[in-house]
Amino acid sequence: MGRVIRSILLGALLCAVLAATVFAVAALLDGGRVDEAIGFGLVVGFGGLVMGALIGLVAGALRLGPPGGALAGALATLAAVGFYVLAFGRPGQLGYFLRESAVVVLVLGAPAVLTGILLGWFGRGAGTTATTAPETNSGEREDSDHG
Repeated sequence: MGRVIRSILLGALLCAVLAATVFAVAALLDGGRVDEAIGFGLVVGFGGLVMGALIGLVAGALRLGPPGGALAGALATLAAVGFYVLAFGRPGQLGYFLRESAVVVLVLGAPAVLTGILLGWFGRGAGTTATTAPETNSGEREDSDHG
């Protein structure tokens, strides 16, 4: 399986689980019922799944490290806020929905940034980087200059 596909699947799984968990815990701490916390947590988890897949696509295709993955998570969170405001806001109430989007940032922001960091960390592998030259059959680097 390709690096990008693995990154997409891992990102989707990580962000979905993290977002659903953060929402459920926040709802329970706020005094919500257990069944509501789990039910709405699954809906939020689906949003996290989509965000995580997009973060995984970007992190895998661009071979981002942890800082780049964190940035991808932050940008995905900003995109989710923009979608929330534009999808649910009315022209006279955009300020209200923008203020209310703080919940979206809290519930999806931390899981998205953490997903990006973890994908960047896993994507780098054990000490390899995108600029490391592949080894030849003799065990030497292809870019070695033995002049």
